[in-house]
Amino acid sequence: MNTVTLSSYDLALLLTGCALLSALITLVVVGLVVKFWLGPRLERHIDARFEAGADRLTERFVAVLTGKSRDLIRDRARDLARFVGGRRPREEGEDRE
Repeated sequence: MNTVTLSSYDLALLLTGCALLSALITLVVVGLVVKFWLGPRLERHIDARFEAGADRLTERFVAVLTGKSRDLIRDRARDLARFVGGRRPREEGEDRE
């Protein structure tokens, strides 16, 4: 009966080859998932965000052209102040929405 003997060098080569093959298979699977599943979902999400931003920009542009820009600027400044400085208490005489 013939027996196969492997040296430690041969075992190290086999172990390295198996590790590289496993890594390659993992990369291929992850690449396919990104290309065919995650990529299209991310693209649709980005398109929706761009559309929403374009709609808001159009609304603001129309507001500037129709003369409503003063109210729009005041509201945006108030929103920015709340975002940067946290919520501030309303002052006496400030209109309530």
